[in-house]
Amino acid sequence: MRVITEIELRDEYKKAPFTSFKLPEGCRLTPSAAQFLSERKIEVTTGQQASMNKKPVKEKSTGGNKGNGNEKPEYMTHLRETELISKAHPVIRFRGKLDTFEALLLSAIIEAEGAGYQELARDLQDLLDYSRQMMRAEVKEEPLAQIKFRGWSPQEIRERSHYVKKYYDINHFTPQAGHGRLVVQLNYLRTQARELELTAIDAFYSDAQVEREDILQALNRFSSLIYIFMAQLLSGHYKIG
Repeated sequence: MRVITEIELRDEYKKAPFTSFKLPEGCRLTPSAAQFLSERKIEVTTGQQASMNKKPVKEKSTGGNKGNGNEKPEYMTHLRETELISKAHPVIRFRGKLDTFEALLLSAIIEAEGAGYQELARDLQDLLDYSRQMMRAEVKEEPLAQIKFRGWSPQEIRERSHYVKKYYDINHFTPQAGHGRLVVQLNYLRTQARELELTAIDAFYSDAQVEREDILQALNRFSSLIYIFMAQLLSGHYKIG
């Protein structure tokens, strides 16, 4: 069964506001999509075909090999099952950035293991596992479990990143080349976590409406958590072995 999301409805509404929506047979609305229609008093009817003023996608001829009418255009990809959208769609950008972040985490895990910091490698692996849960939850439109690390709540993660002197007996710091390769790599990972959060805001926040608050909250803690990793490394909390 195909699901229709709030993001899809918003995109169509921005192009051409509508007062009624025909729900295609075999489709359902996500809770946020249903709320979007309800708030705007848009009447929902059921039928065999949707009437969202969409035009069929036509592949432009480029003079090269011509595909048949059933082929997917190269500039489009699947958002949900058979739903085609542009590869420049904000949600696709978010997925790509999350994929990049996971690749950087893998590299950092190898670096930590090579330097002998097995505990740090395990912490990074936990973050990687959670990132993959996030990808799966977004693609399948399932709730994402609240981020927890070593039993810390999101609030405690923020607390520890704000008060490193209290928890790790070091002052706030600006990463330096002298801190070593591993700290510098973690810092790069932290900056990518912040960029990942921005792509998520583009994808899931529009007109003061939030589509995936669970993902946005989790991503807000990613950079804080990586800063904690750096603080633990610089303070000697992580031991070799």
